[in-house]
Amino acid sequence: MNIIDRLMGLFVLLSPALAGLMLLGSAIAQDGLPELSPDSVQQRFESANAPISVVAEIVATESQIAVPIDYRVTIDAPPGATVVLPPIAGVSINQTGNLRVVDKPFADFLLTGIDVTRDVPLDSENGTRRTQLVLEIESLKSGTCRTPAIEVVYRLADSETSDPKYESEGTVSVPALGLDIGSVLAADDTPEKFRDIKPALATPVDASEKNSPMMGFLFVGMGALFIAFLWWLRCNKHPKPEGWALQRVAELQRAYQSSSVTNAEVYGDLSIILREYIQAACNTPATALCTAEVLDVLQRDGFNAEVVSGGHAILSAADVSKFAPASGALAADETSPFEQARAVIHESVRLKDLARQQAPRPGSAVVHSAVGTARKVEV
Repeated sequence: MNIIDRLMGLFVLLSPALAGLMLLGSAIAQDGLPELSPDSVQQRFESANAPISVVAEIVATESQIAVPIDYRVTIDAPPGATVVLPPIAGVSINQTGNLRVVDKPFADFLLTGIDVTRDVPLDSENGTRRTQLVLEIESLKSGTCRTPAIEVVYRLADSETSDPKYESEGTVSVPALGLDIGSVLAADDTPEKFRDIKPALATPVDASEKNSPMMGFLFVGMGALFIAFLWWLRCNKHPKPEGWALQRVAELQRAYQSSSVTNAEVYGDLSIILREYIQAACNTPATALCTAEVLDVLQRDGFNAEVVSGGHAILSAADVSKFAPASGALAADETSPFEQARAVIHESVRLKDLARQQAPRPGSAVVHSAVGTARKVEV
């Protein structure tokens, strides 16, 4: 047997082993390739085959939990076209330019703000106009979060309907867009460990140099002064009860005017505001009292009968609305529940000023009377 025959025999013996190694290498290579998830979602959408241009995208500088994210819908339409923005559950954006929303559900996200720019000239030559809807959203959970699918309705002008390709009215459907939200945890099985925001920096230490205790004392002293300053700032800038109460009434009135809250929610929130204010101003547990007991507190402290009647109307309406919500628009004059709530707050401030004026000066032999007794002097 010559050398060529021996080599051919050796090749035949090694062929199965070489084939197995090639198959194993192919399998390993395939395992190393990334697989496309069937549940993956897109972060940007652009319309096609429509007379208007619709671009929807999620813009995020940081995709982390509780970090605000912009969901932008930009619509470019020909001159004379009418664009109807997509409806959002629980929020009216028909006449809204900028609106602050309190955590409305928006699919997997929470809607916290709305900004609408309407009918802005984009191109002076062809008359294109732009409408943009910017929704501020955030997520409180990690993983892939999706927005809901929305629709933009358009109606072309008469001059644009001559093109047989397009109907005079139509709808552009925007699918659900998604984004991967990062977790602040280092791993799912270690909930007590959080991920580092930045990597640790190693600093060289000279072992021959002795540390001075003066730096430690200085650091502790500066920290104590800083904490004392913050405490003083907090004590001196604590808002007065009537300040935050009037502010909450004004915010609730603006929400009612924008149709964000119902009549039942107005009376319920006003009842809570009045109880919390009376509890802070009159030093009584008004949040734990029934309606009749709260009214007794107002009468005891010398509130005007008309003001007590307005408070009675708000608290009674709040109790009734729990079972039979009121319908129809609220009054806009002095009988408005917002004005009645303000009257209770202003009356309390007036009575406190009166009691302060009638209080004896320092050094006087007259015994200091209680605030409630001073309020009754006017009656």
